[in-house]
Amino acid sequence: MNGSTDDRLVVCINLRDDRTDVTDPRALEALFRHAMREAHVRSADVSRVLVIDSVDTLPAHHAAYERLCSNPLVGNLLCLAVGELPGPDERVLSVPAQLRPPVAATLWIGDVRGIGWRPGQAGSLSLTDTDIAADDLAGLEPLIELLRVAEVFDEAMATLSDLPGAVASPALRLLVHEVPEQDLIRAQLHALDACVSPPDELRSGPAPGGALDVLTGDVQPEDLSVEECLPEGSVLRQAHWRTAEALGRLNDRLDVLAGWRGLLRAGDPADDVVQSAREAGYALADYRDAIEQTFEWADGRAGLDADGRDHLAQMGVQLPLVPGTRPEEVGEELRRQVVQRLRRRRPLPEIVSWLRDFAGRAVPTGSAAQLDRLHRICPDELLDSLSEPPPPAIGTDPVPPALWAATAALLAGLSPLGVWGVLVVLVLLGLGAVRTAGAPRRVAPATAAALAVAWLVGGAAGVGLRITAGPPVWTGAPLLVLALLATALSARSLWVAAVRQWRSDACLAEAAEAVERLGDVLDQGVLQHWLLADARAGASDQAKALAHLVQSVCDTLAEFAEQLGRRARPTWDSAQRGSGRTGPSGGRGGSTFAVEYVGQAGEALRTTLAGDITDLVAEVLAPYWEVVLRDPSSAAALPVVSRTDELMNEYQRQPAQMGTTPPPPFASASADRPDPATLVGVDLRRIVDVLLPDSRNEALQLCSPDQLRMLDRAPGAARSFGFVPHAMQGAFWKAVVSSSGADKGTGGRGDGGSEAPGSPRWAARGSSPDGAGMPEIVWTASGRFAGLLRLVPLSTGAVRPVWPGPDVDGAPAGDHSSFPSASHASGETG
Repeated sequence: MNGSTDDRLVVCINLRDDRTDVTDPRALEALFRHAMREAHVRSADVSRVLVIDSVDTLPAHHAAYERLCSNPLVGNLLCLAVGELPGPDERVLSVPAQLRPPVAATLWIGDVRGIGWRPGQAGSLSLTDTDIAADDLAGLEPLIELLRVAEVFDEAMATLSDLPGAVASPALRLLVHEVPEQDLIRAQLHALDACVSPPDELRSGPAPGGALDVLTGDVQPEDLSVEECLPEGSVLRQAHWRTAEALGRLNDRLDVLAGWRGLLRAGDPADDVVQSAREAGYALADYRDAIEQTFEWADGRAGLDADGRDHLAQMGVQLPLVPGTRPEEVGEELRRQVVQRLRRRRPLPEIVSWLRDFAGRAVPTGSAAQLDRLHRICPDELLDSLSEPPPPAIGTDPVPPALWAATAALLAGLSPLGVWGVLVVLVLLGLGAVRTAGAPRRVAPATAAALAVAWLVGGAAGVGLRITAGPPVWTGAPLLVLALLATALSARSLWVAAVRQWRSDACLAEAAEAVERLGDVLDQGVLQHWLLADARAGASDQAKALAHLVQSVCDTLAEFAEQLGRRARPTWDSAQRGSGRTGPSGGRGGSTFAVEYVGQAGEALRTTLAGDITDLVAEVLAPYWEVVLRDPSSAAALPVVSRTDELMNEYQRQPAQMGTTPPPPFASASADRPDPATLVGVDLRRIVDVLLPDSRNEALQLCSPDQLRMLDRAPGAARSFGFVPHAMQGAFWKAVVSSSGADKGTGGRGDGGSEAPGSPRWAARGSSPDGAGMPEIVWTASGRFAGLLRLVPLSTGAVRPVWPGPDVDGAPAGDHSSFPSASHASGETG
């Protein structure tokens, strides 16, 4: 039989409690619903009912069993009749006639302490001794828990239906796969700490590629250029080119001004240049103001509003959709990144840190934050220097003009004019300096002194050479021409230096650089602020909302860790407390001849629990992804804390109900979950040993030595079946084959064929090879129990079905030794 994971609930009813009333249909339905609430299920199959009753009160509860068996919710009823027979000489068990197949069956537990006996044994018996009474339910807790496993309940009912009267005395050999409570608490603490404790180094860092990197500005959008967003015909782009053209005209006119035409031009040669400088200044100011106004109107700090979009449209800015930046796409990518980190079992504080870091880098700073940058690139002083350029002045480098002046004076002194020629050169040099400066008073004293000294030295040298050497007469005219040419070159040197200085004073180079840098700022504003303003603002809000959810889960899990920490005892204290556990009533971890608690917390358990906690976090977040990504502002109102509490409470209840082996409902990789033997450190050979023929005789028969006379002690009368967690199936058969060496055989109940152990058909039937000698195996969804249940029928005449007589409050009036006719349907009275 295969284990199942559906909500098949075995409802336990204790009729030994006088307050239990099952004769009222509404009270019975309330009892079923209470059992569902305790099992924390909203819908369940409650057709399996386990009733605990006393032997001496069985006949008096005939009406209760009649109500139970006729209830449409009840499909099978298994009665545990506990206690000795009423009289010391009584050898007959009185059972209400309603407890008959196919609806009901009975297990008689004459003495919960049990005896060591096997069918066919004729020798001495083995007694057991505990501190409990023969009918103390504390000693039946393991059997009751076992029968509350739906698969075991069904197999027990099927087996009892084949026995006479559907009554038997059970014998039990049980292995409970259960980690000691303190070890389990410490393993859970380890898993929770790994989940909620920040690592030594938080791995926040940038988003790993994709649209998230585009939103943080780390990567430019692919297949999208600024020309698509800011075409050449746009207002801002036209303003850029107008400014560049104005600066180009200014530069060209300065080049013309620096030539001979500018020097020899009549009137003020700088008028055209000044006008061009003003035009360039006005164009640059208009360009900067247009960008500044657009940055202010379309800030985008919280996304673009209608006014901002209208202004951008008026300025010719186009904002195409960037692939992967729609809110649902960004939200899905954020979700994928969080889930991926959860699957890698990264601590929750690290995930929160990454989300907050991304939110901080994705949030748009707004184009208005760039206004100061605009003014740093293009300050008002630069605009003033262009709009109102300073008057031209003689350059600060007088060396070239002085050299030409000395050359001109030397040549004039050598000419036939002599001193008169030197004086003419002086006059011409003065006129050139005044032309360059614009007025005599604006000639720099340093420049005038340099020219005067150079003229004096050159003239004196020329006159002296003429007196001493006396150059030929034919050289007079060439010398005069050369002297005039040198004088002109000296004046031009002064003029070129003056124009160069004027170009510098007017900050023409700075203005050209400002235009380029303003264009770069505009391009960045288009791509980083306006184009992705809405996407960045939305992504930042989504990341902040997810960070809030994950942080809420982390804080709630941290509180659970604190609660577990207060429950956990030191290892040395747990060892002392665990050393004295004995008997079924001694609590988990104790062992007797019939019940043995096995299991330990190892690395496999700690790793699995850590994965469970991670899956729990993913399950908590699962219902809220769409909500929070669609409306990030709703994150604070989502019941994340209560859902985390609910799932953690359910997860902590599971070990007590199902053991640590079955995966919780929210586990994402149950197929990779270790089998129970690996998870709780159980040696599968121990389970095999319990089910082998030699070990099956060690099951504890739950009766007293005197009551053994009421059992059918024939070796073939008893029926046995084993039960093993379904998750162990594959590993169990390997252990069976390893222990027995069998690799072929036929089945137990039914024809098993000749298939090898572990084959799907063979394993599904629960059959075992003859060589292994295994009993019928029931595969359970629960991972807590493995072992053997032996049902020994009572001997002929030891069971007496009774019907209520006239005195309904007392024992039956007569002895009715036969069951009603089979023509009566289940649940009907005879």
